[in-house]
Amino acid sequence: MDNILSLLSSLLCCFLPFALIFGIAFWASKSREKKQNALLAQVPPNAEFKAVLRYNFGNQQSKFFKMKAFQGSGVLYVLDDKIHYITTNNPDDNFIFDLKTSQINWIGVNLTNGLLEWFQLKNGEKDYYFNVETGMFIFNTNSKKMKTTQVFNYLKEAQKKYQ
Repeated sequence: MDNILSLLSSLLCCFLPFALIFGIAFWASKSREKKQNALLAQVPPNAEFKAVLRYNFGNQQSKFFKMKAFQGSGVLYVLDDKIHYITTNNPDDNFIFDLKTSQINWIGVNLTNGLLEWFQLKNGEKDYYFNVETGMFIFNTNSKKMKTTQVFNYLKEAQKKYQ
């Protein structure tokens, strides 16, 4: 009986941390998804394009020690000659970029942020970095979801119309 209890307690000690980590990741993913759906409902119906993206602003992208690879998530959409981004976190972080004057650059995988691909929007003095919201895991497990490269390519093509 003692051996069985010892075995069960050992198994519990080994699996409980993993269950907690996955439980927290699942809860955070579902919370972000609910907020993102509310933001998607706010996108004007005549928007040409929309995507759910994670973001980092400024030097947060290159910091090595941080709690998460991204600062938050939100919805990017294109309306006429402007790129709009609305966040789930802080309305002060929302912004509008002019497709005519903004720089759109491919960053690729940035190892300080995990195995995630990123692109950069640059407007004057501040850099904004984005990647596609993948959900609970860093890998995009849903083949119907857009990839970061697809968002980047769309924005580059949209920008060509205004240059």
